[in-house]
Amino acid sequence: MKRFLSFFVCIALMSNMFAQSEHYDIHPKFPHNATAEEQQLLRTWYRNVKTSTPPTGPVTAVSEFQPMGGVLVAYPLGIPVNLVSELSFVTSVKVIVNSGYDSVSAKSYFSANGVNMDNVQFWLVRHDSYWTRDYGPWFIIDGNDQVGVVDFTYNRPSRPYDDAALVAVANKLNMNRYEMPMVHTGGNYMVDGYGTAASTDLVLEENPNQSLTSLQSMAEQYLGVDNYMFLDDPLGDYIAHIDCWGKFLSVDKVLIGQVAQNDPRYARYEAIASLFENAITPWGDHYKVYRVYSPGNNLTTPYTNSLILNDHVFVPITGCQWDDAAIEVYQQAMPGYTIVPIMRSINTPWYNTDALHCRTHELADQGMLYIKHYPVLGQQVDGVQDVTMTAEIRALSGQPLVQDSLLVYYRINNGNWQSMPLQPVGGNQFEATLTDLQSDAEVDYYLFAKDQSGRRECHPYIGAADPHHFYMHSVGIADPIEDAVVSVYPNPCVDVLTIEMSQSTLQRVEIYDVLGKCVYVAEPSANILKISVRDYPAGVYNIRMIDEQGRVGYKKMMHHPR
Repeated sequence: MKRFLSFFVCIALMSNMFAQSEHYDIHPKFPHNATAEEQQLLRTWYRNVKTSTPPTGPVTAVSEFQPMGGVLVAYPLGIPVNLVSELSFVTSVKVIVNSGYDSVSAKSYFSANGVNMDNVQFWLVRHDSYWTRDYGPWFIIDGNDQVGVVDFTYNRPSRPYDDAALVAVANKLNMNRYEMPMVHTGGNYMVDGYGTAASTDLVLEENPNQSLTSLQSMAEQYLGVDNYMFLDDPLGDYIAHIDCWGKFLSVDKVLIGQVAQNDPRYARYEAIASLFENAITPWGDHYKVYRVYSPGNNLTTPYTNSLILNDHVFVPITGCQWDDAAIEVYQQAMPGYTIVPIMRSINTPWYNTDALHCRTHELADQGMLYIKHYPVLGQQVDGVQDVTMTAEIRALSGQPLVQDSLLVYYRINNGNWQSMPLQPVGGNQFEATLTDLQSDAEVDYYLFAKDQSGRRECHPYIGAADPHHFYMHSVGIADPIEDAVVSVYPNPCVDVLTIEMSQSTLQRVEIYDVLGKCVYVAEPSANILKISVRDYPAGVYNIRMIDEQGRVGYKKMMHHPR
């Protein structure tokens, strides 16, 4: 009898293990890295790139932290089912399956594990693996206010279904698809929504027929990226994906991994962090660099491999001693967001080079309420008591904006929040002016917009929890630079602009376009500066200058391209 019971328990356990494992791709046909065959094919894979006409411009690449309408995952799963459940309660989950049997199996398994099935949709899309990040869509907004997807030649030559999956996904989303003639992969791409993107120099290796300039030009045509950074890979592992060690958290925030000082990779990690600390963001300030300790090696610490999805951030954890510290870094860097730790499971272990960001992909909200604003940040000019904020607001839903719900919320010196309307100034442009700001005033603010589709958005995305901030100069600052001591010529300018001071030295020069975007920054420590402007769009530019005495001056420049 005991033998019979033991046999029965054994059979039951085996059945349970089989039932669990059939939902997970625990023995994937392909590894995350390139197989030996693929490594051989990659030497000439660039010859097989697909191509099509670029989108109608101007093009804007959509960042991970902009409004999303869903998330893409694959079944059999490469993620814990509890992550599917968590996602299903905050967004729409699109599950790609290879067959009707997989769909039936997934529905049963999800229902039994607390997944909100009202928010789950199954798409029959053939695929080779669950790394939807790597072969999934890159979203853009084209010049017609349409959200589309940019495709690329996937750098895994032996996975034809993965490479072709985006065609089916684009059709499911009813989006235009553009084929960029570049070998690439999604885990090696991060973008900020303001024209800056970063990848490791793996892109240069896998496109040997293209120069750095041609790759950057291609990215500008297809993605609207005018500042594409190709960075050394400090991780030094097989995958060379940027999401294994870095992540844009917002336009001016970046998360970079950190290792111990005695780690051979330490200098490389610190060089990357220093690069961002010294770089100027599209908003004209320096990056706020957050570090998360990720020693890796014998410890699994994949903390940068997280997923931002609207106001939630899903962070992979492993039970390691550094988990709590990683969560705390996210909480400091992203106040107001809900940080959701996701523990690895037996069937879906996390790796230092492959965690939940690699195995999921956010899906842009096609009807997003798009707000583009170059914030007023940092210290403001002596004697300036009125500060004007400008914004571009577009309802991609096609529904009208709710005019009395276009607002600037602000507070002075941590007082009560107040609001004032954003006034239309033509086209999609709006502005508001804060008046009579006193010296030493500290100002927090964010923009709010609403359209008749019911969408409500803030800038920055999280609104009051992490607002934009600026402050006025204290009293007793030096007088402004007199117009007579500074010359800006030729004006209008075609090619090279010269700024010359007759009585002092230029310490800092900033050039802003009409929307307030900082397009140039220099610290020359000289009395004369020459600037190439031949590639600037035609229009009026504001020049802000600071001299060695801390005096501030302004000039306008008219640019007429050839």
